[in-house]
Amino acid sequence: MINRRQFLQSAGWALAASPVVGILGCTQKLAAEYVIIGSGPAGIALADTLAQAGKQVLVLEGGTRQTDTALQSMHDVEAGQWGLPYNLGWATQRVLGGTTNLWQSHSPRPLEEELASQTLRGFGEDWPLTLNTLTPWLASSERWLHVRPAQPELNPSLPKNPYIDTSTALSELLSGKGYTHLEAGAYGMVSGEGADADALRLLDDGEIDRVAALNTVAVRPGTIARRIRMTGERAVGVECADLKGNAFFVEAGTVIVCGGGIQTPRLLWNSGVGNHSDWLGAGFMEHPGMQIYGHRAAPLLPPGVPETHIHVRDMLYDPAHNGLGGTLLHVGLKPGAPNREYTMVEVLFEQAPDRRNRILPGNKKDALGDPIPRIDYRLTELDLATIQRGQQLQHTLAEHIGSVDNTSPLRTGSHHLLGATRMAANPANGVVDTDLRVWGTDNLYVASSSAFPTGLTVPPTLIIVALAQRLAQHLTNTPRPI
Repeated sequence: MINRRQFLQSAGWALAASPVVGILGCTQKLAAEYVIIGSGPAGIALADTLAQAGKQVLVLEGGTRQTDTALQSMHDVEAGQWGLPYNLGWATQRVLGGTTNLWQSHSPRPLEEELASQTLRGFGEDWPLTLNTLTPWLASSERWLHVRPAQPELNPSLPKNPYIDTSTALSELLSGKGYTHLEAGAYGMVSGEGADADALRLLDDGEIDRVAALNTVAVRPGTIARRIRMTGERAVGVECADLKGNAFFVEAGTVIVCGGGIQTPRLLWNSGVGNHSDWLGAGFMEHPGMQIYGHRAAPLLPPGVPETHIHVRDMLYDPAHNGLGGTLLHVGLKPGAPNREYTMVEVLFEQAPDRRNRILPGNKKDALGDPIPRIDYRLTELDLATIQRGQQLQHTLAEHIGSVDNTSPLRTGSHHLLGATRMAANPANGVVDTDLRVWGTDNLYVASSSAFPTGLTVPPTLIIVALAQRLAQHLTNTPRPI
């Protein structure tokens, strides 16, 4: 193991100038115990946790502090046989902080009915991890992301979620209509005790600078990871390029890919690793969704409250919907003119993994000559049946709350890129094991939404960070959180 002085000298960095640093045209040898690819929520949470255990960490990020069109074009996606549902190249951000620059912080916890969807609902398949296994990591993730959970007892060390009290009248109304599985909206609230959602921005809120300033961490922006170099079953490092196209190599004791749900399988494809079972890139999923907007004349919000949110999760418990994907129904209220309140009912639809929805190497190349990803993706007949049922439930819920004034078009995705390096209990059914290690390798890991074996109904960021922190505990053999 190299010491801190050697670590910094080999990278050629002057941390006194800035804790987030980088050099162009570097031809020196770089090396670290743990090399993390990606500075989004998984990468920075993982670096933070590894550093707390005294491990040397180097975070490689293709972007810089500012969004750049040329850099973002390195995330271009080629349309497959069904076209593209939206501009998937912008669904992940090539910039320090990754997707937290867009994150809305909507973070309800997953339910056992989602993680064991085949056993309990006859849909999709069960995760190889149980809710009981994930629960302490979900709590740790909430603390790291500043997410207020739906019930105070889930995370007593956090300030109380203000939506618990401000949604009381809304909850009573819905209970009177027969809804039984209601919970306050769980959102990030970084600043103060206000009632407004305030998502953690890793770059703007100083978290990347804080982690980069830790004694054993360095963050290198403007570094494009092109391939993971393998020697037998070991990842020995990462072949990189700087912003001028100069090639260099980063030697690694362990490599952890924390990229987005498209760029992660792309990197594995370009590295020739991970496709032992023909699952690499397969099972790609999204969260289709839509909103209904309306109003009501009798306000439910307490005076002076700017908004409240509640989740309605009854569908997951109703046997009448077994065999279909789940829906997450989300109700929001905002005050309007006197004696008027605006309502919003949003729905996220759960997709089943389908092997034909997949990410493959494309025919086009990026600026460095590497294949960009091609995506074959469409809604299946089962997805369409789920959406039809979910729209009925959404419309009924909206009518229970107030008027139905406007319905948004169905969006085919929510920038939730899931499933293309899926987790599995055995190598025949996936790309990574339950510790996120790529099957057939000794020291290559994936901490990304691409590891989700099913899409669930909830946004992925809370779970991504939970999995990343769990991985750090596995790598360092430290106690798990309480």
